[in-house]
Amino acid sequence: MSIDVALSNSQKRQCFNLLRKLSPWRKGPFRLGGIDIDTEWRSDWKWQRVAPHLAPLKYRKVLDVGGGSGYHAWRMAGEGAAFVLVIDPSPRFYWQFQAVRHFVGDADGGRTQFLPVGIEDVPEKLGFFDTVFSMGVLYHRPSPLEHLQQLKEALAPGGELILETLVVEGDEQTVFVPGERYAAMPNVYFLPSSKALCHWLERCGFSNVRVVDEAVTTLDEQRSTDWMTYQSLADFLDPDDPTLTVEGYPAPRRAVIIANRA
Repeated sequence: MSIDVALSNSQKRQCFNLLRKLSPWRKGPFRLGGIDIDTEWRSDWKWQRVAPHLAPLKYRKVLDVGGGSGYHAWRMAGEGAAFVLVIDPSPRFYWQFQAVRHFVGDADGGRTQFLPVGIEDVPEKLGFFDTVFSMGVLYHRPSPLEHLQQLKEALAPGGELILETLVVEGDEQTVFVPGERYAAMPNVYFLPSSKALCHWLERCGFSNVRVVDEAVTTLDEQRSTDWMTYQSLADFLDPDDPTLTVEGYPAPRRAVIIANRA
């Protein structure tokens, strides 16, 4: 995402220093006033894979659950969404979003907003949003079916869910529950196969459920950078066999599933 704003050298240095204080930057990349923020994730690649499969976002009301710095939300707004709300409880992500907002200004007409809350803070049976995104959230939930129900209740009838999460290979009955850590992450609970996840969605009352993308995460898509200097995917894989995590589990594999609220 690029926002070209003319800055003097002193302004650019000041902005650079302030933006660096908000590190680590995980979702992006951004180019703000000539400052390139090389984030841990190439979220633009994910967007390119997902976007062709979406119902047109023009004039739609969109909720982005666990949206981080808001990278995907700005892309949604760029597709003409009438309103985009990011929810994420992280204070760091909130201020990263506000930093980007500083450069965006009023260019989006205020259509893109951020609330530092989680999905549990969304009113029950809201039935408001035309499109709901949940990307990289489900595997962090100890009750995944409850999360799917919360997403469904946020959607208007006929609305579209875009669900991206870690999966494993297998049939409709395959669900992997790792030990204390998965790829060094301590809060990973359920990793279903994409077929099992489709079954879950159907049991939760979704229709037109389909897998639109599934692939092993590459070291080019998730990596350490000058803007995210902590350990990243390369550090969480078996150094002798990158098809396995450091715990000996299958390496991270992600799927994108789209479904509609009946």
